[in-house]
Amino acid sequence: MKLRIYFSATWHDSTSLCPWALCDDAGIVLQSGNSSLAALPKADEYIAIISSTRLMSVNVQMPSQSRRRWEAALPFVAEEYTLTDPEDNHVVPGAVQKSGLRSLFIVEKQWLQSIVSACLSTNITLRRAVPEMLLPAFLPDTWVIVWDGNKGFMRTGSTSGIALDHGDETHPPLALTLSLNAALPLPPKDILIRLSADASQHELPQWPSLMEKLSRGERWDWRSEPIPNDTLNLLCGTLAPKTKLHEWLPKFKPVALILLAALFIETLGTNIEWALLNHQKTVVTQEMERTFRKSFGEASVIVNPPLQMQRNIAALRHSAGLPDDADFISLLDQASSPLSSLPAGSVSGLHYESGRLDIDLKLRNEAEVIALKQRLQSKGLSIRPGDIRNTGNGVETRLAILAGGVS
Repeated sequence: MKLRIYFSATWHDSTSLCPWALCDDAGIVLQSGNSSLAALPKADEYIAIISSTRLMSVNVQMPSQSRRRWEAALPFVAEEYTLTDPEDNHVVPGAVQKSGLRSLFIVEKQWLQSIVSACLSTNITLRRAVPEMLLPAFLPDTWVIVWDGNKGFMRTGSTSGIALDHGDETHPPLALTLSLNAALPLPPKDILIRLSADASQHELPQWPSLMEKLSRGERWDWRSEPIPNDTLNLLCGTLAPKTKLHEWLPKFKPVALILLAALFIETLGTNIEWALLNHQKTVVTQEMERTFRKSFGEASVIVNPPLQMQRNIAALRHSAGLPDDADFISLLDQASSPLSSLPAGSVSGLHYESGRLDIDLKLRNEAEVIALKQRLQSKGLSIRPGDIRNTGNGVETRLAILAGGVS
């Protein structure tokens, strides 16, 4: 639900009474009343409607510079019309008119800031503050007047309007007459008058001094008048509300659902693959243990079946007078071909112990170390590389070589 709060020219602080209307998402008024901010009903969205008597709308020619540069100069442009200090004006640019002029809406900054602060103090976060004069539906080549029999306001364009001074049934407000003179030679084709709900008259005024046609429009009530999403929002710049996370969630919801589904599928697939691999590992381990016990006795203590099997086979081969792949001579024989391609002096030391051959190397760069490792692995050897140290004129490292890919 949306709560519309009307801020008239007489509003001063949070204790001031405000007319309000609680509407559903379709814009149908559910409740209305006149209360202070603290007594307003709760809603999903709060919209401030700023009285036309608190606003000034002017059409000016803006320079052909970048928008950022001329927006910074807007308070100084408004100074010419308000005769107040630039820092006292809050200026919001509107759309460009057919004449090439741009509409500017000017409101007292301190007054509008007081509205925002008072609302925040009562847990009301304003997301929008719209000018009352832009609420009547815009019709091309038509000016729309909201009139209560004595005064009112007028919408003259998509983002332009003006507050009207006093008039009566036979005398139009002076602001209307001046606006028509300023619009020459292209005055509006029609002037649509919408009488307000509390108007003191029920018939169209008779303004014989005007040459333009007067038409009667629907009864005016700000409580139920549609507010399009593209209606000018006065809360911009320093008064712009902070973006709430829940306002962005609907935009990202489809993407979030897709990513969540992909993550779920990926996680499910990974878990299934891990479970299958773990099952295969268990089956292979059990098979190795059965083979080991069958070969070396049921009472054997098994910790690492592959390594224990390799060592026991090596012991059997040695007892039979046969060499094993993990012997010093066997390892050196398999490594001799890759090592022989190195420059002279590259091998600075050899060390063998328990089936492991350590080779100390001095090479020109790390790329040569990586290439040697790959050549040794292509011979079926398992390689454990050590740290590579830069000596200034080359690199030093130690490679541990083991047989059969067992590390």
